[in-house]
Amino acid sequence: MKKYVLILMATFALLGGLNAQNVEVEGKVNDTKVQVGKPFTLDLSLKVPYGWFVEWNDFAIDTLSEQLDIIKRGNVERTADADSNVIVKQQLTLMTFDTGQIQVPAVGLTYAKSFDDPMRMQAFTEPIDLYATTIAVDTLQPYKPIVGPIDAPIQMKEVFPWILGVLLLALIVVGILYWRKHRKTKVDADGNIVRGPVIPPYDKAVDDLKRLREEKMWQSGKVKEYFSTLTDIAREYIEGQFGVNAVEMTTDDILEEVKPLRFSSETYNKLKETMEVADLVKFAKYSSSSLESENAMNSMTDFVNESYAQFQKRKAEEEARLAEQQKQKQEVKVGKEGETNV
Repeated sequence: MKKYVLILMATFALLGGLNAQNVEVEGKVNDTKVQVGKPFTLDLSLKVPYGWFVEWNDFAIDTLSEQLDIIKRGNVERTADADSNVIVKQQLTLMTFDTGQIQVPAVGLTYAKSFDDPMRMQAFTEPIDLYATTIAVDTLQPYKPIVGPIDAPIQMKEVFPWILGVLLLALIVVGILYWRKHRKTKVDADGNIVRGPVIPPYDKAVDDLKRLREEKMWQSGKVKEYFSTLTDIAREYIEGQFGVNAVEMTTDDILEEVKPLRFSSETYNKLKETMEVADLVKFAKYSSSSLESENAMNSMTDFVNESYAQFQKRKAEEEARLAEQQKQKQEVKVGKEGETNV
């Protein structure tokens, strides 16, 4: 039995030796003397039988060892020889910054009998001893002046981004000038240019109140947001319609500034009560009922309609009074001119 085991082991060893003979790996450099900071090449090659699989090392890191940096990786080339062997080659460009004795380490290259073969084997190159020297300096030669920077010709790829940037900037400027020249401007009653569509404050307030009522914010539990929006509509209306800086004022300041506008006491109280309830809800954490919320909407709507109607009425009366005064002045002037002629 022992005899058969020895024969079997010898057979496996022979087969392994035959397989090993089919694979050749090599790593070589052109010269074993290199200079510090000057690139040199390492040529790697692995020969395997046709049909075998080579899992080439991609040299992902930038160093081959602590003494050698990889500065360039050549293309991996595959060729075949006359004996139907596949030869895989790659050239690495290396550089060292150490002086004296250095070594190119053994490089492992992986292969298998086939792609599906789970057994991966490695063949290693022989380490290569190198000697790195600095650049020789002839101290007997006289010193030479430092060479100044050499002017390199400007290439199109260098100036193209700048040209593109200038053209883009010019296009933006032309677009802005064209828009400013052809845009439609609107002027309000005082001759001021208004950007965008001109919506009278009263019409805007009516539309905003209608939209707020349709949103039903207080019914969905957004009571605080509802009253905040309601008072914002009132502030914008008062500021736009009557020239009171209501957007920046407190409730008390708004009520004080509105008094000279001489609204009816009923109209004034509707604004006052609605604004005060809104302040309680926003700042005192007062929870209003659905009835109070709806009454606030009705009161604010009444205030907008009534204040606008009263303002328009006083404005018409004032215009009529001024027209009557102008008429009387004209009649007096005509009478004086008649007496002078007589």
